[in-house]
Amino acid sequence: MEPEPPEGSEVTFERGAPSGIFASLRYRNLRLLWIGQTGHAAALWMEQIARPWLVLVITDDNPAHLGGVVAVRVVPQLLFGVWAGVIADWFDRKTLLFGTKLGVFILNVAFATVLVSGQIELWHIYAMSFTRGIFMAFDQPARQSLIADSVPASLLTNAVALMSSTQNFMRIAGVMASGLLLWLLGINGTFVTIAIVYLVTVVATKMIDVPAKSRPRGGARAMRADLAEGFRFAWSSPPIRGVLALSLVFYGTAMMWMQLFAPLFARTVLNTGELGIATLVAVGGAGSLLGSLRLASTPSGTPGRRISLSVLIMGGFLMAFGAAPWMPEPFDLAATYAAIFGVGVFHGGYLPLSHTILLTAAPEHMRGRVISLVSLDRAMTTAGAAGGGLLAAGIGAQSTQLVFGALTLVGGLAVLLLATGLRDYRMR
Repeated sequence: MEPEPPEGSEVTFERGAPSGIFASLRYRNLRLLWIGQTGHAAALWMEQIARPWLVLVITDDNPAHLGGVVAVRVVPQLLFGVWAGVIADWFDRKTLLFGTKLGVFILNVAFATVLVSGQIELWHIYAMSFTRGIFMAFDQPARQSLIADSVPASLLTNAVALMSSTQNFMRIAGVMASGLLLWLLGINGTFVTIAIVYLVTVVATKMIDVPAKSRPRGGARAMRADLAEGFRFAWSSPPIRGVLALSLVFYGTAMMWMQLFAPLFARTVLNTGELGIATLVAVGGAGSLLGSLRLASTPSGTPGRRISLSVLIMGGFLMAFGAAPWMPEPFDLAATYAAIFGVGVFHGGYLPLSHTILLTAAPEHMRGRVISLVSLDRAMTTAGAAGGGLLAAGIGAQSTQLVFGALTLVGGLAVLLLATGLRDYRMR
C-alpha cells in the first residue's frame, strides 16, 4: 500500500509518487484547492446562465447589451491582470486567493440583496460584472501557482486536468441547476442560491495550509522590474509565446459560443427557454468533461501540437453549431447539440494543456507572472463580445457564429503551422 504523501505544499520529490486518474488528490492542499474550485465552478456556471438571462429579460433580447456585459467583465483583466501575476509572485498566494474568494462572496450577497429588493437596474449588472472581473484577475495566477506548489512535477498535468475537469463537470451540474432554479424559483432565487454555494469556496480556501514564501526585497520599482522580466522571459520562450498567440484566438472567438451565442440561440433561434440554454451549455460541458478526463488519464508528451489541433477542430464544430438550426426539424436540434458536444470535447483539452505548458516552461519564481499574461489574451473577450453582439444585432446570431467559427479554425491552423516552438514543445 502506498504511503500517504506528506501534508506540506512544497512537494519536490518524485520517487513513489501516486499514479492514476485521481493521483494528485492524495495531497491535502490540492484536495482543498479542488473542493474550493468545485464551489467556485458551481457558482460561476450558475451565474453564467442566470446573468445573461437577466440581461436579455431586462433589455428585451438586446444582443448588444449582452455582449457589453461580457466585455465589461473582462476589462479588469486587461487593466490589472499582469500586475496580479507579479503580486502572486511577491505575496502569499494563499492569502491572495482567500481575499478574492471572500470578495466574490460579499459581492454575490450584495447583488442578490439588490435583486430581491426589486431595485435592480441594468447598470447594476454592468457594475457587478466589472467588479467580479477585478477579483477574477487576481484569482487566476494565485490559484494556478498554488496547484504547482501542491503536487510533484510529475503530477502537474494530472492536477491541472483534474481541476479543469471539475470546472467542466460543474458546467453540467451548475448550468442544469441554474436552469431548474430559473424555472422553479425565478431570477431572485437563483442569485440567492449562487451566494450560498460560494460560501463553500471561502471555507475550503481558508483551510489551505502552505508555507509562507519569502517576499522579494524592494518596492514598486522592483515590482516593475519583475513585471518587465516576466514579459522578456515569456517573449524569449517559444512555447509560452505560442500559447499566448493561440489564446488570442481561443478567448477572442472560440469562447464566445458560451457567453454570447448560447443565450441568444436559446431565446431567439431555437426558442427553448431557460431549460434550453441550460441544456445547451450542459451538453458542451459534458464534452469538456470527457476531453479533460481523457487528458488526465493519458497526458500528452507533445502538448503544443495537441493544443493547436484542438483550437483548429473547435473552429469546425463552431461553424457546424452556427449552421445546424437551419436544418429541417427535427434534425436541427440534434445537429445543434452534437456540434456543441464536439466543441466541448476540444475545449476541455485546451485549458489544462495551455496551463500545463505555461507552468512547466516557466521557473517557479515566475509562474504567477507567466500565468497572468493570459489575462491580456482574455481581454480579447472584450473585443469578441462587443463585436459579436453588434454583429449579431446586424446579421443575426447564426451568421455571426459562423464567422467566429471560421476565425477560430483559421487561427488554430496558423499557429499550428507557424509556431514551431509550441508545436514541437516536449514536457520536461
